[in-house]
Amino acid sequence: MGMIKKTRLTNKEMLFGTNGGWAAMRSVNYDGMGSVYGIPYYQVTPIVSSGKWNDMLAWCVSTFGPSGTENKPGVWTPNERWYANNAKFFFRDKEDCEWFLLRFQ
Repeated sequence: MGMIKKTRLTNKEMLFGTNGGWAAMRSVNYDGMGSVYGIPYYQVTPIVSSGKWNDMLAWCVSTFGPSGTENKPGVWTPNERWYANNAKFFFRDKEDCEWFLLRFQ
């Protein structure tokens, strides 16, 4: 077995190198805290293709329920459990953010 080295790239994607090859090991970045309607949220930016984005959205809906209201699904309302906007995911609860990171890391 060869040595494994870590390299931080400018796009914040962590790559691990082994004897002569590279494999992406990270497809999301935790971006710290932000706010939605003045409420603090944990932010995650995926580093993925649009197909993977759709998988992430579907997983969030099936795991956390849809955002928005029953009459207006996907429409932002204050204090939602999670949001997806501007190529980021926002989670109100730390545990939800951690589940997302574990699932897509």
